[in-house]
Amino acid sequence: MAYIDSFKDQNWLLPPNIKDMIPEDHVCFFVEEFVDSLDYSGFDLVYDGAGHPAYHPRVLLKVLVYGMMCSTRSSRKLARATRENFVFMYLAERLGPDFRTIARFRKDNASFIKEVFRRTVEVAVEHGLADLSFVSIDGSMLKASAGKKKYFGKEGLDKLDKAIEKMIEEDVALDELEDELFDGKEEGLTGVDRRDLKRIVREYNDSENKKRIKEKVGKAKTELVEHGLKKVSISDPDCRMMQNKHGVSELCYNVQLGVSNNQIVLSSDVCQDKHDAHQFIPQVNNLRENVELGKSTKIGVDCAYSDGENIRFAEDEGLDLYVPSRAQAQEFDCKEQNLNHDHYEYDEEKNEIIVDGIRYRYRGPYTRNKSGRTLVTFYNPQIKKKKDLPFYFKERLRMRDKMSTSEGRKIYNQRKTSVEPVYGNLKANLGFREFLLRGMEKVKIELNLACIAHNLYKIHRMMGEKRAVMA
Repeated sequence: MAYIDSFKDQNWLLPPNIKDMIPEDHVCFFVEEFVDSLDYSGFDLVYDGAGHPAYHPRVLLKVLVYGMMCSTRSSRKLARATRENFVFMYLAERLGPDFRTIARFRKDNASFIKEVFRRTVEVAVEHGLADLSFVSIDGSMLKASAGKKKYFGKEGLDKLDKAIEKMIEEDVALDELEDELFDGKEEGLTGVDRRDLKRIVREYNDSENKKRIKEKVGKAKTELVEHGLKKVSISDPDCRMMQNKHGVSELCYNVQLGVSNNQIVLSSDVCQDKHDAHQFIPQVNNLRENVELGKSTKIGVDCAYSDGENIRFAEDEGLDLYVPSRAQAQEFDCKEQNLNHDHYEYDEEKNEIIVDGIRYRYRGPYTRNKSGRTLVTFYNPQIKKKKDLPFYFKERLRMRDKMSTSEGRKIYNQRKTSVEPVYGNLKANLGFREFLLRGMEKVKIELNLACIAHNLYKIHRMMGEKRAVMA
């Protein structure tokens, strides 16, 4: 059998340009072109003056963006790649920054990275690559960089705070400290909590910077009180316990994206809400910061956003919204229909609702004490029964009728080819299934980098297809 000749021992007299080692149509050249075109004048003022020369921000940004494109997010792995990978070497201009430099640049430039993401949207719009005929908003729970073993309530945080305080004040024997604090008589602590707390105390006792750890615990206690939480994570106090799509509860952030009809990410945000019901209005405002939503723009969201207040907001703002109720969503997905949301008719002339042929008269609105939610009551004196409806029930009925039409359902179904594939790309192709950074501000940086990478790849591919058609 004949084999292709290799060049294992060949020595090059003159090494080629490193650019020659990369295919001509590689996406890294578009990343380079885009990043080089940005305005860095703000950095010139920061880096001006005496001291060691700094890495140009374009170098670090190229490394971070391309790293996100190829599922390399760790600063240590990025630093190693700039010394071992041809493409990373080229983008880093053979400088090889260390991992601390990369991590520090990412952490300290949240506003700049947000502006870079906004610039990707501008480029897509300028070149006619963002289809704004239909815009979809959707949320997804992404795992935070925090585990359940450092997730405690007030009792656990108080015990931990007291233990660290004693460590700081004096060099106490660890066994003595554990016996004093965790004697098995504490109220509100399970056996698992005591075990995890003992492990954390031993771990923190070996740490030199106990004051920093005490500040972290203090922040967790503040978060617990200010937001009325039962438990909070010590690792990342900003994250929340949420239920993912598999029905498993874990510490997460709620990621919100606004996406064009052809999968360009137009807006991105991270919030602490466990549900999407109150995120429609903030995300529409985020969209408006980056693009102009015209009267011809249709907006599609899933049933999680079907709150009547959102529908009323869309009507007041002149937005062409398409959102099914939860009952309609079950019907659209061919699931068992066990919900009856908006299963009634309204007689506007008599101001009555009709449920299963029975009429109920309008009585008036009231506010629930616990939830603070305003409802409207309808009452039937003959059968002595009442029906409570959402305050904006008329808007919900109008949306129900709109979504019952074949045209409304057809427009709504465009979500399946717009926003859902974007989440698929971020999670499956970019490996962005959980955050590496901690804290609200930092996870927003990480999300913006992922959206920059997604948009640049989409723009690069669409421009290539455009050139191929013109040729």
